[in-house]
Amino acid sequence: MITIMVCIKRRFDHQPSCAARGSEALANQLEADIAACSAPVRVHRFACLGMCEEGPNMKVVGGDMFHGVTAEQLPAILQSALDDAN
Repeated sequence: MITIMVCIKRRFDHQPSCAARGSEALANQLEADIAACSAPVRVHRFACLGMCEEGPNMKVVGGDMFHGVTAEQLPAILQSALDDAN
C-alpha cells in the first residue's frame, strides 16, 4: 500500500505550523480523492515532518516531499504517489 504522510503539527506559540496553514483539511480532501478513485493509497497523519516554515508539508513514503501544498496540488501529489509505485 502506498502511503502519503501529511504533517498535522499545530503549534500554539504563534510559530508556523502545517495545521495552522490548513493541512488537516488537505488530509481530509486527499482521503476523499483517494476514496473517489479507489486508489491503493492511504493517508498517514503525522505529527511533524520537520519543515513547519515551508508547510503544509506532505511526503510520499519512498518518494517526493511537497511543501506549501494547496488543494489544487492534491491530484498531482496523488498521481506522483501512484507513479512512484509503478
